[in-house]
Amino acid sequence: MLNDKTHMTIEQVQEKLNAELDLGLSLSKALGNLRHLASESNTPEWKGTITQGMAILDALHAVQLAVKSRQKLIDIDNQKV
Repeated sequence: MLNDKTHMTIEQVQEKLNAELDLGLSLSKALGNLRHLASESNTPEWKGTITQGMAILDALHAVQLAVKSRQKLIDIDNQKV
């Protein structure tokens, strides 16, 4: 007999899927906004400081890493099925 922890109710599956969708959408929005800011900060019209530009690039890198990590988790989950 399978362990009770291997079975999820429909509500639990729906909650997990909703959380995954929310995470994906939020990361996508943040990534798009940061890409835009990074692009803008690389123009001659940029009025921000070097520190602000570096902060944008650091945040962009962090979100890109989060997206890759999320994809790895999805891939691992898919291998379990």
